[in-house]
Amino acid sequence: MQYERNGLLLQEPLSDQVDQNLVTSFVALHEGKTATYKLLEPDAEAKEKIAEEFHAGMNPDLTASQLDQEALDHQLAELKNWKKILLESDADPEVLQAYRWRINEDIAGVHMLRASARGDMRSFKRWNEFIYGKPDKKIYHGALDWFRHDAQEILANPDSSDELSAAAIAVTELIDATADREADKSAITPDAKNFEAVRQNHVKAGGYYALLLSGVEIPEIGPITPDQGVPILARVVSRNLESDYQTQAVSGTVWSVSHDRKTVNHPETFRMPVKRFVGLGLGHEIGSHLLEMTNGKRGPLGLASIGLDRYESGNEGRAVIREQVVYENFDEFSKLVRWRDILRRHVAISYASGVGEDAPHEASEVYTFMNAIDRMYHLKALKPGAEPHEAYEKADSKTTALLTRVLKGTDGKGGAYLKDKVYLEGNIACWNQSPSAIYNGDLGKFDITNPRHITLLQKLGLLPNNE
Repeated sequence: MQYERNGLLLQEPLSDQVDQNLVTSFVALHEGKTATYKLLEPDAEAKEKIAEEFHAGMNPDLTASQLDQEALDHQLAELKNWKKILLESDADPEVLQAYRWRINEDIAGVHMLRASARGDMRSFKRWNEFIYGKPDKKIYHGALDWFRHDAQEILANPDSSDELSAAAIAVTELIDATADREADKSAITPDAKNFEAVRQNHVKAGGYYALLLSGVEIPEIGPITPDQGVPILARVVSRNLESDYQTQAVSGTVWSVSHDRKTVNHPETFRMPVKRFVGLGLGHEIGSHLLEMTNGKRGPLGLASIGLDRYESGNEGRAVIREQVVYENFDEFSKLVRWRDILRRHVAISYASGVGEDAPHEASEVYTFMNAIDRMYHLKALKPGAEPHEAYEKADSKTTALLTRVLKGTDGKGGAYLKDKVYLEGNIACWNQSPSAIYNGDLGKFDITNPRHITLLQKLGLLPNNE
């Protein structure tokens, strides 16, 4: 049986899902549980202390020492017990294997939390890499080469200030001492022909964005503010995706979908260019993450509404494509701070992990490395008449925020939390897939670059056999 779509949505299911009992039990097992990446997050008071120590040239302790070991032990026991029950099920062996891989990832996540809480970095690294894999050296050095090219352009510009030129020299020297000479930024960019093919599949009449934005009037000229943007978000969610999720204003700048709370979260205040609003708020969050969950509930495998094991790489990488294809070409998107931030995450994680080197780097070393890059870009963006110290202060805050995010869980003496490398690595992997594969990724939370996922979903009729 091949499942069919009506627009972006799968038609209502004609029969029970093959894992109906399993998925109900799996959801109950995780009900009320907080995601690993959130549990690793330092609280507000800890963040202040971490910032002070970064600025003082120290190695902050970012371990999750606040976690209750007894509660984690109990959670681990629950997961292992559920796995034993799983193995006694008479469900399809391939479906059982999919659940086994997923529960093993969940177990690894708790092991990682326990290791961080007790400061056992050897165990933390083991489970961290079990879930996310080691950072890719070629991609890391390609990102470094991107920053090196930007520094060289600054140095070639006679109008660059003395402060900016000095910052560019510092970045060039740091990267030359780290990246292979043959490193090439083209390793992290999509082929122009493929970009255009995927883009046309999204923007053509009757294509992805036409379906997602059906019945919605998008302003031609920005910026988009909450007064304009929130009603658009709400209409797409309720009318076009037939979802009961609600829009929710949150502090900060992060956009997200919370499946626990059934909300699409947007910043309390925002002023966004039209393409940025469409790509991030609509294409990435609603039109990818919410759509995947919605279709997963309608398809043959309930687990696809929650996420197959290690789905995040293809999941986030594909969602970033939705941001990229609203622009005429990749070069236009690559000029955004968003692209640079995706690169910064990967570079910080890889440098902290010591990719291509004999040993990882301490947090203070990572701060020095990334702060040089951040200062260069903030000096470049400095408005006429503004003092350099304004750029330095902004760069210092930006570096601190980045490292608090990607080094959380560690003791500051080396290594990183690897989750955020999936944005760049997953994006590159997804660009090597066909336009139809990228489109079919909306059918559930799975990784379109993972052959195991594809084979199972083809067998169940969710994906065509030629995918």
